[in-house]
Amino acid sequence: MSAPRAVFVCGRNSVRSPMAEALWRARFGAGARVQSCGIEPASCADGFMIAVMAELGSDLSGFEPQGLEAVHASADTLVICLAPEADEAAKALAKSAKARIEHWHFADPADIESSREARLDAYRAIRDALKSRINAVVL
Repeated sequence: MSAPRAVFVCGRNSVRSPMAEALWRARFGAGARVQSCGIEPASCADGFMIAVMAELGSDLSGFEPQGLEAVHASADTLVICLAPEADEAAKALAKSAKARIEHWHFADPADIESSREARLDAYRAIRDALKSRINAVVL
């Protein structure tokens, strides 16, 4: 199955966008052309994100957040914005590349302040929602 090139844009590139990048690759294969970035990249990937992705067999322990300057878009790219705070940056990236843009806003599970298990459940819910949305992509 051939997948369109995708760039996931988020706030910090430490939770939602790395999940989406890995899930896109899982759906479309290791050769899928997919990247993720954040408008203000975190210094490291989120541990809860790493844990819930490992449950699906995705090892993101070596993931390093990156900024917009590290990604490339072209006319065949689908730019997907995952966070409202990244809307303007994602629009600018898509416009400069003449790429399509979609907005899939998801809450940031890192904002949950609760027990470890409740936090993991919030991360799983976002992971599963992203997976469903990616599986619904029509090529």
